[in-house]
Amino acid sequence: MKFNYSRLLCLIAALAAGALPAAGAWSQEAIAKADDVAAQLPQSIKDAGELRIAVPDTGKPLAYKEGGVLKGMDVDLAQSVAAILGLKADIRLIPFATALAGLQSNKYDISYGEFYVTTERLKVADFVTNWQDYSTFLVKKGQPFQAKALADICGHKVGAMAGSAELATLNSAALKCTDKASVVSAFPSINNAVLALNSGRVDGVLINRGGAQESIRVDAGLSASGEIGGGPTATAVARNANSAQLLQALKAAYDRLIQNGEYAKILEKNDTAFGAVKSAEIYQEGSTPPKYSF
Repeated sequence: MKFNYSRLLCLIAALAAGALPAAGAWSQEAIAKADDVAAQLPQSIKDAGELRIAVPDTGKPLAYKEGGVLKGMDVDLAQSVAAILGLKADIRLIPFATALAGLQSNKYDISYGEFYVTTERLKVADFVTNWQDYSTFLVKKGQPFQAKALADICGHKVGAMAGSAELATLNSAALKCTDKASVVSAFPSINNAVLALNSGRVDGVLINRGGAQESIRVDAGLSASGEIGGGPTATAVARNANSAQLLQALKAAYDRLIQNGEYAKILEKNDTAFGAVKSAEIYQEGSTPPKYSF
């Protein structure tokens, strides 16, 4: 057989340009609409043809911008859910602290953000679980503060992302400090919290495990300490006339992605497989929240 040098050169050029997908790589474009799942959507969203999705700017591996392109597990899940439902994904990157308020003011239909489902949050939104996580202290290597438990924050300056369960957890723990007070700070993003840690403004940051491992990957001077709480996390759904049907459609979309293997591919791609779940669960007003060991 005559060797085709022209074809080889074309192949090399395509690989260099990233034009050929890696074997087994996840691709959202391959996800087709599931008519039986899409049929569960409320008529108003079917008519709109799009799903308005808030994605909090939590950083790698969940949501971040790279070269002007939104990436991360939350972004991939958002696009895949919309594809299963046959809708356009209208994704907006927002601060975490504004997510629930945005749902209440009808800016978005759903919001990502790895929400822990709590009684307080169930007063303003409904939820569909889609992942699980736990918190850890992000600390500087070689420094005295290497917290393993919440009681260890007494006498130290600590921080977390504004509006997060981690911030609420730190504030509750600080109230139990008697001899030595703890100062708790809120930051608009994990990046801001890490900057405060590196500049010495805080001794530690309580953060989700995925965010911690990505921060450590970027900065070898950081390490993770302790395993705090944890459990199922969820996508928040705006509570309105569409809630009941949208909750069912969203749960069905997640379950379909889990069953067809696309969910596992997304998590593997984003190094978040440690938090995989076997099925999605709905939590509405009046539901008993999952038990978290905070």
